[in-house]
Amino acid sequence: MASVTVHQRTCGKIHRITVSMKEDGNYSVAISSDCPKVAEYGQRIGVITLDDLLTVSGSRVFNPDVKGDTSSTCLSGMGVLYAGWIEAGMLAGSLVKKVGSNSITFSEEADV
Repeated sequence: MASVTVHQRTCGKIHRITVSMKEDGNYSVAISSDCPKVAEYGQRIGVITLDDLLTVSGSRVFNPDVKGDTSSTCLSGMGVLYAGWIEAGMLAGSLVKKVGSNSITFSEEADV
């Protein structure tokens, strides 16, 4: 089981995403979030495959019917990928412990 926490600071929401490998080689996904849209995404996504983790095109993780009306800038899907990659052994646990987190930094040159 691998878990990540997504801090979506632009909307003030937090998503806790857990991915667990099943006996059949697929992965169950559980998402708890204070965002109703992401919580619904978590209910819809259910189970993903290794192919869903490896390719964005056609992936259940980013399927519009599964994502529902979550924002295109919502990082919950990326959180599913990260937790899945950790659980699948494609991203080393020692690396994620060392790094701690990834981030997106908004440029000061942004026209706001």
